[in-house]
Amino acid sequence: MKKHRPHTAPLPRPRDRWQSILQRWPTVLVAGYSLAAFSWTMPGSLFPPKPIIDQVTGGPLLLLGLWQAWDMFSPDPRTTDICVEMRCTNRDGTSDRRMLSDMVAMGFYERWQKDRWRKYFNDHLRLDDERVLWQPFAEYAVRRLREEGEDPVLIELVRWWRPCEPGIRPELRADVRMTPWQSYVFHRWGVPREWGR
Repeated sequence: MKKHRPHTAPLPRPRDRWQSILQRWPTVLVAGYSLAAFSWTMPGSLFPPKPIIDQVTGGPLLLLGLWQAWDMFSPDPRTTDICVEMRCTNRDGTSDRRMLSDMVAMGFYERWQKDRWRKYFNDHLRLDDERVLWQPFAEYAVRRLREEGEDPVLIELVRWWRPCEPGIRPELRADVRMTPWQSYVFHRWGVPREWGR
């Protein structure tokens, strides 16, 4: 009587192993992004591998616009109310003021639509470290204003801020705070008559 040897599967060759991994690339991509996003949102004191993960994943996340930040929630929320205003002076002497990131004045649907703009204005445009964005935004604003029939000769970008009052009750909205606002014109551009025409 013949003895049967137990059936053993051949060991996978290295090439087959790589093909198997490549077939699972969506899973690897989602897992990698989840780990990167988790690391970006965690404070370093609670997540020790954060510096290493952020260093490896920071470039792709910034390039693709997939970075995360939690400065409006815990553990370290902002201690000031902030917003950005654009002032336009037209050739005929009229002026127009637009609050670019006044979320309190918007309805919930409009807030949802414009939240990316709020992040752009509040987290980037208003900062001195991001001054490279100021002139391109002023030029963009002039193009949009001209589409609306305006003829701007001066564009001013203004940052507004006020400290949050820690004693405010949860049922009160930010627009009832009595703390005075402070403002600063951080960019001013006199639009040449021939610009963009």
